[in-house]
Amino acid sequence: MRVITSTSAMVALMATNTHCFQVSPWGLSSKSTSTSALRQSSSYDEQLKKYYQGGLQEPVLVATPPPVGQAQQPPPPIPVQQTPPPVPVYQAPPPPPPVSVTTPQIVKNENDLKIPNAGILFLGLPLWLLVTVQVFFGGNNSPATTATQMPLPAQMARSAPSAATPAGVVVLSQPITKAEVRKLFDLWNDALQTLDPAIVAKRYAKDGVLLPTLSDVPRNDAEGIKDYFVGFLKKKPVGKILEGEIFVGNNWAQDAGIYEFTFEDGSKVKARYSFVYALEDGKWMISHHHSSLMPQEVVRPTPVTEDQVRGFFGLWNDALATGDPQKVADRYSRDAVLLPTLSDSARYTNAQIADYFVGFLKKKPTGEILEGNVKIGPNWAQDAGIYEFTFENGSKTRGRYSFVYTFENGEWKISNHHSSIMPEPAVRAMKATGAM
Repeated sequence: MRVITSTSAMVALMATNTHCFQVSPWGLSSKSTSTSALRQSSSYDEQLKKYYQGGLQEPVLVATPPPVGQAQQPPPPIPVQQTPPPVPVYQAPPPPPPVSVTTPQIVKNENDLKIPNAGILFLGLPLWLLVTVQVFFGGNNSPATTATQMPLPAQMARSAPSAATPAGVVVLSQPITKAEVRKLFDLWNDALQTLDPAIVAKRYAKDGVLLPTLSDVPRNDAEGIKDYFVGFLKKKPVGKILEGEIFVGNNWAQDAGIYEFTFEDGSKVKARYSFVYALEDGKWMISHHHSSLMPQEVVRPTPVTEDQVRGFFGLWNDALATGDPQKVADRYSRDAVLLPTLSDSARYTNAQIADYFVGFLKKKPTGEILEGNVKIGPNWAQDAGIYEFTFENGSKTRGRYSFVYTFENGEWKISNHHSSIMPEPAVRAMKATGAM
């Protein structure tokens, strides 16, 4: 409060000094007695007090012109002091007693107040800003204590460290070109040439999925993938991509299109493929492999004639002549069924079919179709009738046959073979045995 009072006194004094004197070409004069009294005061507060008690009379400044006809004399030169005056020592004025200041009633012309008010505002505003900064911002630079600190809201307070683990590990992207993606198929194709299902299965990722061409069962683990290639590799396939599109992502890539396999017997088959490769432990592995038959080729029947269907029996008869049960069994399709002539056991697998012909081939049979009927459907054909076998010892036997052929992996195979003895001779023989 004391600082503010002193500042007000100083502002008032400066405004008074500014408006009590007038500089003119002829000199400086003033008729105000209040100003002289203010200058003789010992402090700013006393000067302000005397100024207020003087009634706030506006001093009238009169300029004294020079005598008429007398030339204006230049002012005398200012004497130069040889020794600098002593530096004044500032002495703080004694604290003034409380003064009750009465706000003066200024009765002035409105035009006379514009200049004094503007001067006070012009000179007092910087001082008021300086005092405000010192009082409110420059008084204490000591660090804030607990009592002066402003508490933060609960949602802004720093939380304690938790035991949560990161959700994942950031892995840098491994660059790969489209040409390098296409070579990943070559690595898989090279694994096929080893004819080892375990080596082919190693080309798949830990969680790799295989949707194979010729199996309805999805393969979701290494054992399932290996099991599929046990049968597929028996044909000794060699793959080749005919067309495809490659997309490269961040540590994964996709190659989808059409490929073709050529088998040991020279047959070929086309299929659609989708490979999704993923970077796993620094290596590019097959994460997803989907292979499917060409839908239009499956629907569109392969043309075949009745003579060609009858010729399929000739291929089977030639396999009998080799004396090798496995070669005969290879003439049957993957899911073929054999109901043999001289065995009550139905044969559903390739191994069971081969087992039947072990005994049958010991007689060195040669077959011949005596009569039959051929029927052709879309990618399947039927030949049913009567055939006769001649054995090494010259004996002969007749039987009824039914062959159902299917087009599988580019070639015609026996899907169903039902053979039975002629019933009438069998019935006569049974009656004769019963009579005996």
